[in-house]
Amino acid sequence: MVRVRLLQLGALAAVLALWALIAAVGVVSSTALPGPASVAAAFGDLVGSGTFWQAVGDTLRGAVTGLVVAVAVGIPVGLVTGVYAAAEESSRLLMEILRSFPVIALLPVFLLVLGSTPGMKATVVFIACVFPVLLQAQYGARSVTPAVHETVRSYRVPRLLRFRRVILPGSVPSIMTGLRLAATTSVLVAIGVEVLTTLPGIGHMIMESQQAGVSARAYAYILTAGTIGYAITMLAQLAEQRLLRWRPPTHPGGEQAP
Repeated sequence: MVRVRLLQLGALAAVLALWALIAAVGVVSSTALPGPASVAAAFGDLVGSGTFWQAVGDTLRGAVTGLVVAVAVGIPVGLVTGVYAAAEESSRLLMEILRSFPVIALLPVFLLVLGSTPGMKATVVFIACVFPVLLQAQYGARSVTPAVHETVRSYRVPRLLRFRRVILPGSVPSIMTGLRLAATTSVLVAIGVEVLTTLPGIGHMIMESQQAGVSARAYAYILTAGTIGYAITMLAQLAEQRLLRWRPPTHPGGEQAP
C-alpha cells in the first residue's frame, strides 16, 4: 500500500514538474498556461475570500439537490424493474430513448422551460445522474440468484419483507457503484451548466476569470473542481467499505475468498 502511494505521489510530482518546465520555457503563453506557483498563489488568495466559498456552495447545492432526487427516483425504479420482468420490458424502450439524449444538448430546452434558475441546474443534474443509479440498482436486483428467489417463494415471504431483507441487501454493492458514479457526475454537470449559463458557481467563476484575463485564478477554480470531485469519490468509497463490511473480501483476481 505504501509503495502504491509513493508511486502515485511520484507521478503527481512528475506532472507538476513538467507543467512548471513548460511554463518556464514559454512553450505556451502564460495567459493560456500559467505556472503552478502562480496558480497556487491564486488559490491561496481565493481560499481567504467569501466569493470563493459562495461559488463552491452554489455548485454543491445544485449538485446535491439533483443527486438526492436522482437517488430517490432511481433506486426504487431500478429495483422494481430489476425484479419484475414485465416492468423492465415495458419501460425498456422509454429508458433507452431518454438515456440516449446528451444532457448538455437539452440545456436550451430547460432554459426555455425553467429559465436560468437553480432549479434548472438541479433538474439537469438529476437527468444526468438518475440513469447510472437506476441501471445499477436494476443490475443489482437481477444479481440475486434464482435459488434465493425460489427459497423465498417456498417460505411465502411477503413481498415487502422480500424487498427489505433479500432484494435490497443483495443490490447494495451495485447501488453503491451507481451512487459513486452519479456523485462525481453531479458536480461535473453542475459546473458545466454554470459555464454555459449565468448561474452562479464554480463554472461561472471560471468563465468570469477567463474573460477578465486572470488565467491563474481560472485554473485555481478548475483545480478546486477537481479536488471536490476527488473528495467525493473518496467519501463514496469510504461509505461503500463501511456499508459492505459484511461482504467477503475479494482476491486480486476478483474471486471471493472461500
